[in-house]
Amino acid sequence: MSPTTQRNPFPFALPPSLTNTASNALTAVSQHIDTSVVLPTALAALTSVASHGLSRDRTTVGPAGELISEGVCWGIWAGALLLAGGGVGSGKGSGLSWDLGLSGIAGRKRGRAGDGQEGDGDVEVGLLELENANGNANGGPSSASAGAAGRGTEEGDAAASWSVWAVAVGLVVAALYRAELGDIALFPVLTPLLLLADRRFRPEIQKPSGGLGALAYTAWGTALVAVFGLFALLGRDAVGWALVLIPMVALFIVYAALIPRSVDGRQWLPSVPELEEVIVPLASRVGVLVVVGLGAQVFVFGIRSLVFGFSALLLGLLKAGFWYFTVQAARNTSWVVATAIGTFGLVASRDPYVQLSNTQAFLPFFASLLVLVQVIYALPSQTKGRMVLWALFLIPFGPYLANIAAIRSAQSSALHSVAHPIEVLARSARSDFKQILDRQSKTYSSAIKEYQRRYGVEPPQGFKEWYEFVVANESPIIDEFDAIHDAVAPFWKLSGDEVQKVMDEAYNTPGIDLWLCSYSSENSETTCKHPWRGSDRHIAEMFSSVLGDLHGLIPDAKFLVNHLDEPRVLLPHGTDTKGSKSLSLTDLSEQPTWNAVTKYCPTNPERGIANPPLEEAGLPLVANLTHSLDLCKHPEYATSHGLFQAPASFKLIEGLVPVLSTGSPSTMSDILIPSPAYLVESEFQYNPETDIPFSHKAPNLYWTGSTTGGVSSASHDWHTFHRQRFLTLAQNLDHSQHHTYLHQTQGSTAPTTITTSFLNTHHYHVSPTRIFQCATPLACRQQRAHFRTLPWQPADAAFQSQLAFDLDGNGISGRFYKILASHSAVLKQTLLREWHDERLKPWVHYVPVSMGMGELPEMVSWFVESARGRQFAEEVAREGREWMGKGMRGVDVKAYLWRLVLELARVGEKGRGAIKEVE
Repeated sequence: MSPTTQRNPFPFALPPSLTNTASNALTAVSQHIDTSVVLPTALAALTSVASHGLSRDRTTVGPAGELISEGVCWGIWAGALLLAGGGVGSGKGSGLSWDLGLSGIAGRKRGRAGDGQEGDGDVEVGLLELENANGNANGGPSSASAGAAGRGTEEGDAAASWSVWAVAVGLVVAALYRAELGDIALFPVLTPLLLLADRRFRPEIQKPSGGLGALAYTAWGTALVAVFGLFALLGRDAVGWALVLIPMVALFIVYAALIPRSVDGRQWLPSVPELEEVIVPLASRVGVLVVVGLGAQVFVFGIRSLVFGFSALLLGLLKAGFWYFTVQAARNTSWVVATAIGTFGLVASRDPYVQLSNTQAFLPFFASLLVLVQVIYALPSQTKGRMVLWALFLIPFGPYLANIAAIRSAQSSALHSVAHPIEVLARSARSDFKQILDRQSKTYSSAIKEYQRRYGVEPPQGFKEWYEFVVANESPIIDEFDAIHDAVAPFWKLSGDEVQKVMDEAYNTPGIDLWLCSYSSENSETTCKHPWRGSDRHIAEMFSSVLGDLHGLIPDAKFLVNHLDEPRVLLPHGTDTKGSKSLSLTDLSEQPTWNAVTKYCPTNPERGIANPPLEEAGLPLVANLTHSLDLCKHPEYATSHGLFQAPASFKLIEGLVPVLSTGSPSTMSDILIPSPAYLVESEFQYNPETDIPFSHKAPNLYWTGSTTGGVSSASHDWHTFHRQRFLTLAQNLDHSQHHTYLHQTQGSTAPTTITTSFLNTHHYHVSPTRIFQCATPLACRQQRAHFRTLPWQPADAAFQSQLAFDLDGNGISGRFYKILASHSAVLKQTLLREWHDERLKPWVHYVPVSMGMGELPEMVSWFVESARGRQFAEEVAREGREWMGKGMRGVDVKAYLWRLVLELARVGEKGRGAIKEVE
């Protein structure tokens, strides 16, 4: 085609000077590169990568934005075609060879509807060596061309209406899936399926010879590439196969419908061989379906689900660009290349910075290479400049290389020979714990004296038998039961009869949700009753199994037990005997509770001022657990933990009422007992057969579980709930967040701190497996879009990792003891006091983590990357496991519950008088 006959290749009118400049530039490029094939292929790949990358960020685009972008995409197509003058004129015109030629498309449509002649535009539409000998590379008649000259009516041009509807439905179904669940992980399978369909519809197409072209034009080659693509995509985003098949089938129908058919080919699928001819009706149908889909979203998730912004329009533009250039690339090759380009966009846009391991970061990189080979060798072999497409490999290679460089840099500068602040804290903790064990009473008389010294009263009846049991079973803790005394001591102010009356009144309070349990000295059985519930969550079973053989050794006792996960009792400071006889019940479920639970904090000028964790070498390490748990010293906890923002249930009892609970924050006065989950619930019991040695475990931090801890809603921002904050950190989802690391500089004997946004996600195997506790469906939908989820994991999956994370849910975490007994080191974050706090030592048996988690990235990095860190983690795992076999055994739990019931029996003893002063 002569340059002097060139016309505007763009679908819109441009200034003559700009038109000539663009045309001349394209002409110069076309001398070295076949712009009709290479350029649209490259641009299709680029827009595919960009659109998939933007679509994957569902918190930016949003589910509604994903659907709207589909309508925008096809609206742009239809609008561009109409602006190009479609449907008017003689059908004559020419265009540059690289251009899809919306003006030329309009010309062909005009020619067929008017004089019956094919437009004479110079768009190359032949399949070159893949077509049969009748193909014409200059736009002449062929089985894949726009049609033979002489078609005078629309009869052979427009696809049947049902075919257009089928394509529209397929496009919107795929968009709906991406909106709700993300990537269509089975997309790579479309390439071999489409190849088989192409052979079925056009059996006359010749097969190319072997070599790398086999990856593009053989069943085994395309299947091989698809397998690697699946490995890259299914690493952590896979959902149920039945569900992911739906969008894959929908897209197969779309792409198969676009394959040109032989004259006598059996059309068992919808057929739209000339997409540009049905753009307007397709766009209108897509628009209708998008409106229906948005209406369904509003019906299910509410009007607030229709949140979208400019990113939705940008995504629509990118999708339009992808289809625009893909159609041109497919005209000169085959529609098989379209799914190959789509697969390239999916795998090449995967972020290596958020993958779980080096392998999962490498797989998308390698799959991108294979798919790129597939795309390049899908082009005709004589295509000039097709090797230029190898430059697309820089798209996945650059981020992958940068990620490796960042990891290597972090590893090389981590603390190796310089002492870590964690080691300093651990040495001090071990020394303190050794002193605790050494000072325990060695004789019965010394145990009595220590009891009297600590509490100012005589031990309860049955204390001697209790002591003999503890000594006989070599329980290492004899005297450290201050938590029991501190919780029970306020009830000395009441007489025994008053305590009984308080419990009866509390139990009979409507909606209070407490179990009233009775321990029988005669048969050593515990029975519990509740006004309306039938299952006591194993409370009676736990007491009966632990204390069931102590006939006559414990007096009859009665006590109230909390049914809920959340704590219950708030005891006003300075409560006197008279005031304690009344109680109030306030239901704060799904409401902020911070002001209520901290209203009795000491009033001083510093109250309300954030008091961050004590820092060690620039890290907010937990140096003092008591200080860390003190709500009165940390007003920032009000927006850091779901318990204080929107607990699933929170029925606050204010008054002097003895209620047993499994966990309680520092300002509340529940009497602490072991959770039945620790003792009698099978799913939380340690099974050594599923555990492996520390050295055989994966060097990462593991946590999977449910998003319990708070109820998400429009008024309660789940982003600040404790489990969601941990997930956001470990999955590196907040790119504005910066992390502090300790670095070792050459010649320095002290570590230095640096702040960076880098987080090595290979060190974290962290995902939610169940997103629930949402007041509205929209809140759960937002979290599914925000987090990378996993299907339900095996109960003991944490045993495969060297580090296991544990944190509060609605209440205490039932899995704590199981992972503490394993060969994994436990990292523990909590704001709840438990019965074991006097016998489990942080930095000795487990690693405490602050509520802000500012130290966690450095902590995990040191444990994983440094030899000293790995050794320390292994020591913690060993100390925790061994202590579970020494001080946390069934007999040790029995010793605690035995002593607790002795104290409860004494304060509730009928006829006991009130004691005004108790230390």
